[in-house]
Amino acid sequence: MSGKRLHETARVLVYDPVAANRNATRASLFSLGYRNIEAVAALDLLTHRLQKEAPDLLVAEVAGAENETCALIQAIRQGRLGENPFIVVLVTTWRRDGSIIGQVLNSGADDLVARPVSTTALGERIRLLTERRKGFVVTSDYIGPDRRRNERAGEASASSMETPNPLKMRALDIFSEDELSRQLVESVRQGKEKLNLEKLRRDAVQLCLQWRMLERRHPGARDFCEILPRIGRLGAEIKRRAQIAKHQTAQTWCDSLAQSVQDLTEMSGRDGQIESVAAPYQAPLRLLGHASLTLGQLFAADEIEPAQMIELDRIVAVRAAAAA
Repeated sequence: MSGKRLHETARVLVYDPVAANRNATRASLFSLGYRNIEAVAALDLLTHRLQKEAPDLLVAEVAGAENETCALIQAIRQGRLGENPFIVVLVTTWRRDGSIIGQVLNSGADDLVARPVSTTALGERIRLLTERRKGFVVTSDYIGPDRRRNERAGEASASSMETPNPLKMRALDIFSEDELSRQLVESVRQGKEKLNLEKLRRDAVQLCLQWRMLERRHPGARDFCEILPRIGRLGAEIKRRAQIAKHQTAQTWCDSLAQSVQDLTEMSGRDGQIESVAAPYQAPLRLLGHASLTLGQLFAADEIEPAQMIELDRIVAVRAAAAA
């Protein structure tokens, strides 16, 4: 690997609303040898910049706009902002409490550095992210570095995937500049395809789990009306990713699912609960179940086969007991 090549070619984007801190970060990166550095002072400017072109490294300050910054990072990871969900993201903060640490790590950031940070310490963190970046994990509600200690119910089969690392690729001496650009584009394309399919798989399993929970509830129960919109959101996300994968059959079933959710929602009473279980409600419930299980078969057949449905039912029972 060549540090010189990395420093000369890596595209670094710095976000910090405080000018003095922003300039200090930029100066530290320049001292480390980085030459292609851009800085922005507001989240809307950061969003616009990410929509235009993805950097290799994003150094972002979180203090002062924790919720918004963390939401932006997860939007990157979910593929909703920019073309590259694998940007290396290093977050800085002046806060040192546990809540901000958890919030940042749950957003999908690669690392968190407490300020004030020396140039040497910053350089060491970037070196580790270049040489030993964690693989990504995909679950129903998270995409980002795999730092889990305990598996959650319903996510036991989620595994870590190899993550394209633009910093590591830029440090390699084996490619010409043109070939390096092609390799970067291709690695991101392949990574996005794999990530998209894995997210479809995870969401399909979660959809079947939510359906199994729903069909055990009386339509007039409060938790029935809480589960229904969760199914709708999962269906919308599956459709979005099915469109990316050009999976027309899945899109059609997502439309059926969305219609069923809408019909059941419109049948709700003033207090948001379905007033009866008369025959008119049975048709959309049946279609909803058929659509959910069909999408499960399309993307996660091995996890919703009869033997595995026993495990889903166990999870449903555990969650029902916890909610009681």
